[in-house]
Amino acid sequence: MNKRILSIDVLRGLTIFLMVLSASLVWNANLPAYMFHCQVGPPSFAFNPDIKGITWVDLVFPWFIFTMGASMPFSLGRKLEKGVPVWKVSLGVVKRWLTLAAFGLVLGNADLIGGNVALPQIAVRIGIWLALFVALVRVKDGARIKGWAVNLAGLVMLAVMLLVEKFAFDVQFSFGQNNVIIMILSALALLGGFIWLLTRRSMIARFIILLAVCAVKEVDWQWHCLGMLELPGAISWLFNWGYAQYLVITIVGMSVGDLLKKANSDNATLCANAGNWKTVTGAILCALLTPAMLWALYTRHIWAALDITALSAMCFVLLLTREDRTVWTQIARMGFALLALGIVFDPIDGGITKDYCNLSYMLTTSGLACLMTAFLLWGETLSGQRGRQMCKGLAMTGQNPMIAYTISGFIILPLINLIMSIIPGGSEWLINLTAGRPLAGLLYGIFLTCLMMLATNFFTAKKLFWRS
Repeated sequence: MNKRILSIDVLRGLTIFLMVLSASLVWNANLPAYMFHCQVGPPSFAFNPDIKGITWVDLVFPWFIFTMGASMPFSLGRKLEKGVPVWKVSLGVVKRWLTLAAFGLVLGNADLIGGNVALPQIAVRIGIWLALFVALVRVKDGARIKGWAVNLAGLVMLAVMLLVEKFAFDVQFSFGQNNVIIMILSALALLGGFIWLLTRRSMIARFIILLAVCAVKEVDWQWHCLGMLELPGAISWLFNWGYAQYLVITIVGMSVGDLLKKANSDNATLCANAGNWKTVTGAILCALLTPAMLWALYTRHIWAALDITALSAMCFVLLLTREDRTVWTQIARMGFALLALGIVFDPIDGGITKDYCNLSYMLTTSGLACLMTAFLLWGETLSGQRGRQMCKGLAMTGQNPMIAYTISGFIILPLINLIMSIIPGGSEWLINLTAGRPLAGLLYGIFLTCLMMLATNFFTAKKLFWRS
């Protein structure tokens, strides 16, 4: 038995929803600071690493990395169970790294044309996305047209669109211009994939690697330890050792994935007695810790954060440890431990920050991701099929992350701007709608994000996924 775990898909879908929402918000100084990255807040929106704390926006990326790690035991383990040799699985890991890196390179260069208003720029942006779609779409086995032929046609289309971009808009293709988020994911796909393969039978070995990553991070990962291992000039864009620091979150995620996969394979109950008042109380504690920690760490009430975490963990253990030893309580206990460690490291690291990322940030966000996963597992068990239907939209978004990540900026927003430009006074009306109106800007961001979900769900329902 190797069915999908709904909770991981829902968590990934939730992170994508929040990621697109945060990117869609109009940067209005009248919106509260906690609606933006903590270190890039209003009124100036200038990067300031001296600002300590995190907001909900700062949870988005680490939670996505967490789900990426949690998926590795399923995706890689499934291949091993089918009898695929380890060396072939390893080649697949390398292929995924190169695919994501190339994807990040294309996205970075596509963004150089910038314009989502003028018709020529809109046409090129949409053309690049359609070319990416054909190049990356998975074609079912046994289809009349071979998958490799479809993907090759997409690559040819993509090359044509990039040439149009170059000659029509004088954009110079640059290997130094890439999408940093996708490049981080590509590095983690490579390193995380090999770490899972090496440690799939030894949690001790994985724990040692995790400790090593944490230790090296604390002594300045990139410059003092691994700078000498950078790839040479022409291919340096493919990999940056500085991104490897996020392995802390990825390794935690893959460990959670291993627990879920084992429970799945054994057909074990994810959560026992989900309707029992003790279980309900424990699940609520897991869910409430995220808003509680966001408040405490944003307002710099560190002692309050530690007290709330310790009290919640004690209550959870007293209520459930003896009665419920299912996978959700294991993941929750892991979450409490990581969260407590993250809070302890807050003063050691000079205050939690996403940028520049420190160990407190990675441990704290990993812990909160574990606790949210535990909450979702409880909800998945309690609500059954009804819950699956209620969370279907988020789950389907989470199953198609690369389409979800790109479709708003390359299809939805350009088309909206095109329609507004056709309507007399439409562009001015759209600008004036959100100017100085924080609520209108927020609602507009939610509107764009919902359109993203609808579009992504359409492709997921049609079983059109991108290879990534």
